[in-house]
Amino acid sequence: MAPGLLGYVALFALSGVVCLASVPRARSIQHPGTREGMVGLLVSVALWSAGYIGYLLAPTDPLRSAFYIVGFVFAFVAVGAWVYFCAAYTGRPPKQMPYRRLVVGLFLVISGLKLTNPWHHLYFTTEWTTQPFPHLAIQHQPLYWLVLGLSYAVIAVGFFMLLERFYHTGGDNRPLILLASMAGVPAIATVLGDSVDSVLPLMYEPPGVALFAVGTLFVYFQRFEAIRLTGGTDDPAIFLDPDARVRDYNQAALRLFPSLEGSIGKPADEAVVPLSVPVEDQALITVERGDETRYYEVSTAPFVAGEIETGQLLTVDDVTDRESYRREIVAKNEQLEALNRVIRHDIRNDMAVILGWAETLEAHVDGAGRDALDRVLRKSRHVIEITEIAGDFAESLSAEQRPELEPIDLRRVLETEVAAVRDSSPEAVIRVADETPPVTVEANEMLASVFGNLLENAVRHTDEATPEITVRCETDDDVVRVRIADNGPGIEDARKEQVFGKGEKGIDSPGTGLGLYLVHTLTRQFGGRVWIEDNEPKGSVFVVELQRAD
Repeated sequence: MAPGLLGYVALFALSGVVCLASVPRARSIQHPGTREGMVGLLVSVALWSAGYIGYLLAPTDPLRSAFYIVGFVFAFVAVGAWVYFCAAYTGRPPKQMPYRRLVVGLFLVISGLKLTNPWHHLYFTTEWTTQPFPHLAIQHQPLYWLVLGLSYAVIAVGFFMLLERFYHTGGDNRPLILLASMAGVPAIATVLGDSVDSVLPLMYEPPGVALFAVGTLFVYFQRFEAIRLTGGTDDPAIFLDPDARVRDYNQAALRLFPSLEGSIGKPADEAVVPLSVPVEDQALITVERGDETRYYEVSTAPFVAGEIETGQLLTVDDVTDRESYRREIVAKNEQLEALNRVIRHDIRNDMAVILGWAETLEAHVDGAGRDALDRVLRKSRHVIEITEIAGDFAESLSAEQRPELEPIDLRRVLETEVAAVRDSSPEAVIRVADETPPVTVEANEMLASVFGNLLENAVRHTDEATPEITVRCETDDDVVRVRIADNGPGIEDARKEQVFGKGEKGIDSPGTGLGLYLVHTLTRQFGGRVWIEDNEPKGSVFVVELQRAD
């Protein structure tokens, strides 16, 4: 065998063997798409090399030509596998690419033309030659160069995707960039093959692919996998090894934490000060940037190669708006609690003292002074009522989460609130239709404020000399409806929903406008609802629907 021929056979044989030997390692790639693309690339390049070896060593010209076509076809398959790998590695799902059916159809057409070349010779022709050693020479035709140009354009797209991914990571990616570049260097020999007599007109990419496979899968495998993880997100991402040392990071992480520069191999808590505390999933860290404070949520995900955990991916998500809002709510809740204490204790207690002293004057005041004292007493009682409603309202808003509900005896609450209104408004006639059924509802101790406010509202807003109120209960399998009917002026349809709004009250209403809003808020917290219907012959009916607990 001529030395030149032996050199070509050795070159392609070594490339094919290296690619096949790298397949088991490629199968350990965690990401499915990247794994499929790399395995497909290695197998197709191995078959490509095998076709060239058969072309160089086959005993007959027809067999040599057949082997060359086999290698020619699998060279085109390798182009598709390369783009598939690059797209999957860089987070572009190949199976979701547009026009994929058109691409597959074009691939089949070109492959068919290659396979049928012995009949039309549009790709190449052959003749026997002795230079640089005896072999079946290939003369490429225009269709070959057209398809080769198309293939190189597609390959270049894959290279661009890889280089873009390498750029978006923050560590030293020069070895992988060099490997990717080396995979494309043999293309120079491919282009020169038809113009330089000492170079056979073949495609010489298999050695470059073999070098890329060995470098990425054996020498820089962890870095190869780390770049896929950290470069796959626009959020800051840091890849740690099992000892919590920085293995890689992306450009977004470097911009957020400049101290990551040159930190590969260093402990994470030294490279990034906010990570000096143990990082748990969904941990919150604070970053001071000049006069601005920003909040980030750190999510952790283990990185596994095979069944062995080889590291941890930290993804940092900017949650400044959400955290600032949460802190603002917490601060407002604290203010509401403070306000509630002032209303419930300081103001209410002082007003109770004022009311007590005013009541002691009733036996000592007559004439014109009597009317003034009555006004003082009414306003004092009204202020105490307002403080109670405002306190309940503040308490209902101060909870950060939905309040805990429990079974509440509805009959006991209604009897207590009806008795209280009868005591405070002896002029009112309050009837409880039939007997309230012994049911429990989903609520809490604030349920008393719902019915207390509705009963007081019915008394306060009547335009009759004698307020008449009827309380009736209706039960279904799942809910209880309490209907509180009055003989007041009624409410127009257009305002039946508006009256439950915060601060909403009628013209010349002596109330605060918070009572019905409190009723609506509490009822909704209980999982129920409240609405208004017309009463006959006049007035309104407030209907409270609650979930049964029994």
